[in-house]
Amino acid sequence: MKTQRILTYHSISASANHELGAELYAAPVERFREQMEYVVNHQTGTVPFGDSPCLITFDDGLIDNYTTAYPILKEFGLSAYFFVIAPLVGTMGYMDWFKIRLLKEAGMKIGSHGMTHRILTGLSDKELDVEFKESKKMIEENLGAKIDYLSIPRGFSNQRIITKAKEAGYSAVFTSSLFSYNDFEFGRIAVKANWNLDKFISIVNNGYSLSDRTRILVKKTAKTILGPEGYDRFRTGLLKRNISY
Repeated sequence: MKTQRILTYHSISASANHELGAELYAAPVERFREQMEYVVNHQTGTVPFGDSPCLITFDDGLIDNYTTAYPILKEFGLSAYFFVIAPLVGTMGYMDWFKIRLLKEAGMKIGSHGMTHRILTGLSDKELDVEFKESKKMIEENLGAKIDYLSIPRGFSNQRIITKAKEAGYSAVFTSSLFSYNDFEFGRIAVKANWNLDKFISIVNNGYSLSDRTRILVKKTAKTILGPEGYDRFRTGLLKRNISY
């Protein structure tokens, strides 16, 4: 079975949410359309989540996922997974339950992105239960359907988090680490706003370049050494100096 490229997006617009650095992942509309056109024209093979070489996912539940991304997905006959931060549903800048139900009725998959969007590795077992179980319960009650998938926020994960996700009843967890890809964990490629179509095609077909993999490994090491709070301060400092990381 070939390895499926699982892509994750956040905002599809010229703007982004309030988080520092979110603009790095606010894909321009026309660039997103080009990428989806490529995906739909190059569907081959059999892979875990359908027959496309790319699985499309969205994190956070931003309003433009419905107003901008969904019409483009519909245009090309593509489906996607939308992971929502349950308590933010219906707040300014985020989809409401009505729109999320419409996505579900259109064949899109809805999943959880937790309750608070906090880095999970620093949380207690009790706090993880709230993040995983309460978000799952809230989404299921509002959609009237079982929720099977979880997207780990902020890219911090470990075996304890994976174990707690299984205990909470999820069938699969989506992470931001390409080094985790098995029957339960599925690493994703975070599509950046500045990728042109050639860069996108190269990664879909060949995976990350050596330089990209080196950068990802350095980031993973920094997360491990600095811990959640230290890494956050380090990343914030770089972004405030306009250094992409």
